Amino acid sequence: MAKIVFTLLWAGLLIAVNRALDDVTWAQYLATFALAGMYAFGINKVPGGRGKGTQEGAER
Repeated sequence: MAKIVFTLLWAGLLIAVNRALDDVTWAQYLATFALAGMYAFGINKVPGGRGKGTQEGAER
């Protein structure tokens, strides 16, 4: 549940940034790329999900 909330909040942040940079296309691309990278690292820190068995390389 926490990952869903995190994802929805992150999507809202991405939409807000893109609207703020509406007239500057290159800045929108840069911000989207940077926020996507931050999301990829951040989502792994959020507790939740189906347990450690679903992660790659998890020891059983």
